[in-house]
Amino acid sequence: MGQLVIHPDGQRAIRFGMCQRCLSTDVRGFTCLHGSCSYCRNCLHLGRVCRCDFLKELDVTTPVEPTELVMPFDLSDGQEHVSEQLLKWWETKTSGLVHAVCGSGKTEMAFPVIERVVNVGKRVLIVSPRRDVAIEWADRLERAFSVPITRRYGGGEKDTVGMITVATAPLLLNLKHVFDYVLVDESDAFPFAFDLSLWWTIRRAGKGVFLFVTATPTVWQRQFPTVHLSRRYHGHDLPVPTLVRQTDEAIIAFCQRETPRLLFVPTKADLVRYGARLTDAGFTVRMVSADTNERTDTLEWLASTNGIVLATSIWERGMTVRGVDVAVIESEHMLFTSRGLIQMAGRAGRKPDAPTGDVVFFYNERTWRQDRAIEAIERANRR
Repeated sequence: MGQLVIHPDGQRAIRFGMCQRCLSTDVRGFTCLHGSCSYCRNCLHLGRVCRCDFLKELDVTTPVEPTELVMPFDLSDGQEHVSEQLLKWWETKTSGLVHAVCGSGKTEMAFPVIERVVNVGKRVLIVSPRRDVAIEWADRLERAFSVPITRRYGGGEKDTVGMITVATAPLLLNLKHVFDYVLVDESDAFPFAFDLSLWWTIRRAGKGVFLFVTATPTVWQRQFPTVHLSRRYHGHDLPVPTLVRQTDEAIIAFCQRETPRLLFVPTKADLVRYGARLTDAGFTVRMVSADTNERTDTLEWLASTNGIVLATSIWERGMTVRGVDVAVIESEHMLFTSRGLIQMAGRAGRKPDAPTGDVVFFYNERTWRQDRAIEAIERANRR
């Protein structure tokens, strides 16, 4: 078990048209120092490997060490039930699904099983779909556990693997059979939902025990043994979205509120278009997309100034602002799935001292995705 690195004593890096480092078949021809060759395009961010290279598996794990856990708060009854189920699944080496609503405290529910795994000398991996969410996981884990947390994402540690590792999937491509317990957070999110090779990567990095955690599981994830949590840790209902016919006047009226306001738009082009409209109306607006380098700065600005942020779906998960009101512009857009709409609505009412919030779906036409998202939220509130 270990990390695949280029080494003259290893095996061919590309065999039968497949990269042996990332298991991709996205192999292209080029000319290297030895003449006609081919290289893998899928894992170029880890350094180029071509058919002339050899890969060897090296152990990069740190020495085994136990950990102490300091819980940041007492778990609610619902969270305690989920936490106990995770411990049972670990003892029986069972993979499972935690289907918990947005804002239910999924991170902290996993802490007891992480402690159990580490203290029997096994290694834990938390896989996140995005760097922002990975950073939040790593920060919380560092405050709760005494062992160092390996940060294996953009700007993090890539040379060693500790007892607890937080990673984004692309930086697991060269790891093989390292982790005894793999927790996949927001397991239905992009890029997991659209890239089968990432699932092969995650499967190869682990050793058979997987936990999928999300508020909006896919059909295949529902086939695993499942534990449900339909209440947020503060006990209040999820905010139910209101459908509002979209007009410039309605959007401006929403933006005139005195709370932090988060408005989702379908594309980066829409950021510019709606940003110009709101600026012309006299509002100060910041914009967030996948191209925004310091999204944390914008998050802090939103919380401290009761400002207005236009965002693409990059912020549908992994962000929390006290007292925020949420709107989805052009909620009928094909890029907004029902799962995505549920996640966007879940940004409101997450804090115990601000457990409510308004969610508005602006629409030009009604779609089944809007109705399905609202029905799912209402069904969770009835449980």
